[in-house]
Amino acid sequence: MLAQRVLTALIGIPVLLTALYFGGLAWRVLVLLIIMAGLVEFVRISGSGLYLDYLFVAGLSFFAVTYSGIDGTKLLLWLVFQLVYYLIRATFSGMHLFSSAFNLFGVMYVVVLYSFLVLVREQFGIVWAVFGFAITWLTDTGAYFGGTRYGKHKLAPKISPKKSVEGALFGVATAGLTGVFFALVTEGSLMQSVLFAVILSVCAQLGDLVESALKRERAVKDTGSLLPGHGGILDRFDSLAFVFPALFVLLTIFS
Repeated sequence: MLAQRVLTALIGIPVLLTALYFGGLAWRVLVLLIIMAGLVEFVRISGSGLYLDYLFVAGLSFFAVTYSGIDGTKLLLWLVFQLVYYLIRATFSGMHLFSSAFNLFGVMYVVVLYSFLVLVREQFGIVWAVFGFAITWLTDTGAYFGGTRYGKHKLAPKISPKKSVEGALFGVATAGLTGVFFALVTEGSLMQSVLFAVILSVCAQLGDLVESALKRERAVKDTGSLLPGHGGILDRFDSLAFVFPALFVLLTIFS
């Protein structure tokens, strides 16, 4: 298992960072593939009642809005379009409007949140995008080693029994140190970098817990097997789904 995780990381991380570095079409295509794979995994763990046409039409139309430059009018029109599409689709599929509302969650969770991977890169540059990835990965690393060594108090035993309060704190501390390093390298504001790092670390851990709760509800260990040793796309990008929207908001407010 460890060998698989390492091999997947050795292949996957350079591919991701290369596309991130070049940005533009390369990054857009990679994120699109990630989103498509995530939707497939979402369908796999959700069982019956999902509308594949709605998921992909609503999802891809939002990505088109993202690519063309998102603004309030486009976003409002997309929200109206996808909601009307869903209501019509559900009406002519047996009037299961509420029981099939999991479709709405799928689009929002997989497509909308993951689209911020593109928005941060294109609107605020590669440096902040790398910051988001670094905080996410180092939070996970700090939480793992801190929890393994010092973990005694369960963080959320009903959701993820192995996570501890001590591990979570180590994750936040590691992120804070990363924020200090980032400020020194970029000659930016130390206070802002550390504040961003701490907030994003908390978001990363919340994203991980949300994904754990989803898998527990659906009684699955992993959302997929696309990434050997790591599970699926939703398993690996769960924290990023919360980090990048939060980073976008922080940069929009403070930049």
